[in-house]
Amino acid sequence: MRTRAVVIALVGLVLCSGVPNAEDTPKTRSGASTESKTEEVRYEARFLRAVWGDENKVLLKGGVKFIHGDIVLTCDQVEYDRNANIAVCPSKVTIANPECDITGDKGTAYFKKRIGVIEGSVMMLVKPKPEESKGSSEEGSGESIRAKLSKPTTITCQKLEYNYRNKVASATGSVFLRQDKRSASADKLVYDEKNELITLLGNVKGVDEDGQTFSSPDKVVICVKKGAEWLEAYNGVGTFKVETEEESPD
Repeated sequence: MRTRAVVIALVGLVLCSGVPNAEDTPKTRSGASTESKTEEVRYEARFLRAVWGDENKVLLKGGVKFIHGDIVLTCDQVEYDRNANIAVCPSKVTIANPECDITGDKGTAYFKKRIGVIEGSVMMLVKPKPEESKGSSEEGSGESIRAKLSKPTTITCQKLEYNYRNKVASATGSVFLRQDKRSASADKLVYDEKNELITLLGNVKGVDEDGQTFSSPDKVVICVKKGAEWLEAYNGVGTFKVETEEESPD
């Protein structure tokens, strides 16, 4: 799994506001506005309805699309409550990016909490760049953790959440990862982007291309920081294969 894949996919949920709220303007403690960088977001919809006053909501329906750089979010409907600062995609949502594609039954962005959520039959395809899939000279023959994780990977779960304030993403509900002939599963996966840590929690199981297995009822922590990779497991049980030589009858 690429370092920024989950981050980029879930940033798409942040685009769902449609019409910015004046209250979103960054302010200092004294209340004065501060300078902030602005980026253009293009949106399309067959129908748009904006309501001000007490209701203060925006509705987009039919072929809804948000484009921000190379991130494209599509869905059938977006409901944005400007008072609560929450955007909801109540039906299937798709986010596409050169680094990953993601789909889910619905999505929600909680702007005050800085949290984006995709729920229901979530599937994400992580697509590493060609140079990353080959592995660098530091990664040698591709036996390092970074080399193994920097290949196309499919992740499925029931809920994918990203806190873009803390830069922590979590997948819950029958989490399953498949990459070539390798696979792994767990009750929960947490990715800490700042510290480059992947944590698998609860009923962790894995099998590699050689049929070697590993399991842990507790957790497995993997650091994918370049030049400082490591793995820790608790109460682990596994199997590995060794080559044996048989003596000939002669």
